[in-house]
Amino acid sequence: MRKNFTKSVAYVSVFAMLVSGITFSNVSTKKNVSADESYQLVWSDEFDGDALNRDYWNVEVNGDGGGNNELQYYLDRKENINVSNGTLKITALKKPYGGKQYTSGRITTQGKYSFRYGKIEARIKLPSLSGIWPAFWMLGENIKTVGWPACGEMDIMEAINENNNVYANLHWQYNGNNADTSGRAKNVGDRTDWHIYGMEWDENTAKFMVDGKVYETYNITSDAQMEEFRKKQFIILNVAVGGKWPGYTIDDTKIPATMEVDYVRVYQKKAIPVNYDGPWIEVTEDSVDAYTGDWSSWFGGNNGWQGSKGTITPNGERISDGVTVNLSTVGTDVGNDSEWGAQAQLLNLHFYTGSKYTYKCTLLSNVNKRIFVKIADDAEDAIVGEWINLQANVPYNFSKDFNLDADFDGTISIKFGLGKNGGDTIADNSSATIKISDVSLITTTSIPDPEYLKSQETTTVSNSNTTNNNGQGTSGNETTGNNGQGTSNNNGAGSSEVSTTADRNNTTTAVATQTTSADDAANQAAAKVKKAKVKIKKVSRAKNGKKAKVTYKKVTGATGYEIRISTSKKFTKKATAKSTSSKTSKTIKKLKAGTKYYVKVRAFVKKADGTKSYSKWSKVKTVK
Repeated sequence: MRKNFTKSVAYVSVFAMLVSGITFSNVSTKKNVSADESYQLVWSDEFDGDALNRDYWNVEVNGDGGGNNELQYYLDRKENINVSNGTLKITALKKPYGGKQYTSGRITTQGKYSFRYGKIEARIKLPSLSGIWPAFWMLGENIKTVGWPACGEMDIMEAINENNNVYANLHWQYNGNNADTSGRAKNVGDRTDWHIYGMEWDENTAKFMVDGKVYETYNITSDAQMEEFRKKQFIILNVAVGGKWPGYTIDDTKIPATMEVDYVRVYQKKAIPVNYDGPWIEVTEDSVDAYTGDWSSWFGGNNGWQGSKGTITPNGERISDGVTVNLSTVGTDVGNDSEWGAQAQLLNLHFYTGSKYTYKCTLLSNVNKRIFVKIADDAEDAIVGEWINLQANVPYNFSKDFNLDADFDGTISIKFGLGKNGGDTIADNSSATIKISDVSLITTTSIPDPEYLKSQETTTVSNSNTTNNNGQGTSGNETTGNNGQGTSNNNGAGSSEVSTTADRNNTTTAVATQTTSADDAANQAAAKVKKAKVKIKKVSRAKNGKKAKVTYKKVTGATGYEIRISTSKKFTKKATAKSTSSKTSKTIKKLKAGTKYYVKVRAFVKKADGTKSYSKWSKVKTVK
């Protein structure tokens, strides 16, 4: 459920400090760990009750057609909006009302919760039929004063009719008119099954994801008139019937039509004190292994340029395994940049500024081929850029060190230019197969210790807080502190941003108070989790039979889950334990095809003394 976070010392975003080029020197304590997840949960609705939480959501009642000539009348009725068995159901019905032939539901957090930047996700099952239009999206909280599209619109997920595509799109005002990104489509396989739809948003980009993998990234700085996307937005869930986009052929035989939502969650970057004097840790991160998207490609012949065509195939399950590019035609040399007529790429990787990186990959071609290897910024300029002359069937091990400037504020992408170019000896429009493997982009740097920071945080809000909350359900605080005279003002429309300054002399007393509160909160959570029992929702296997995805219900207060999988019902044979984060699904790899496995899950929480308290095991599920 929703959590408010109060901090008695000054905090700023870890991300902001790293990207702004704060250097890490005079490290007092170091230990080697993997780079930690940089987000924390700041707001969520798990839909665990038996009614919609009206402190979080408004229910719209209107038949205005949503500005798209839609056919439904939105109503506040249980038959249209229902919370039960841990999920929200929004249902479209063939039921006349107010001059419309259909009724449905639309809920918003307008005036109750809005946020700027972070990551938002929802786990959703979608209906599929002609004429339906379910959506998970956001609008600027200033819509009442500036109108649409000047408020900005961020469509995290839209789907229409009966295909399995979902769409991500942005709308903003350009020279007084609506401008949009024309919606990139993503085929999700079966949209009537559960999928996690999300967006990761910062001041530069909006990245859209399905099941944790990025499939589209929009640059929100490319247009000077995109200021809408640097302001707060509120959340909307709805199911429309008909309209300008899906059309007006409605398959009434498949109505009622329901969009089912398991949860909506908002995360933001973790925070550190401005005057941080705690321990620092040394982290090593491979940006390629940490990448949550997929390899992508671009072939000019599909777009009327240079004639290059081909396919791209992953070499293995890991992103670092790379891809094999089968060029049916390398195209022709058209002069400048013709190598980019065929591309393989990883877009928008995570990075730390002010750090030294080592970039490596292995390249292999079946013909003599000249290619270009590049690490590009958001302007397509090369941070690393080099021509490589590959000899037929001779592996080439590429390695390059570079320093990422402390004031770098763009994006980083790995790109390979594989098309026909002026230095090639092969004939125009001939074929080639190029394998890219063992790809890595590694740095070692120092950051504030996340465990120490966690011990300084208070994760509950009590009546003793000196805040003024005008009943808008906000989790954002604007705080100033001066020699112990700190006050808090919390009167926004649900912002979860934290903007703070503080006197260093206040830190010692505040930290002691926070640690005690954190200990109490941790022990209370441990007691609750110990009594809980995890429920496995589903265990599904991948098509190749070598992976299984386990999905389970969230246990309130849990900090992680342990999954045990075995070929023995009593878990005595080849039992393996998989510890995960607080995410409620896990894909287990390297299983044997055709083998029956038994699976069980339990939750855990870290107590104040550092030990773990475990819940009861779930019922055992099987997967072959």
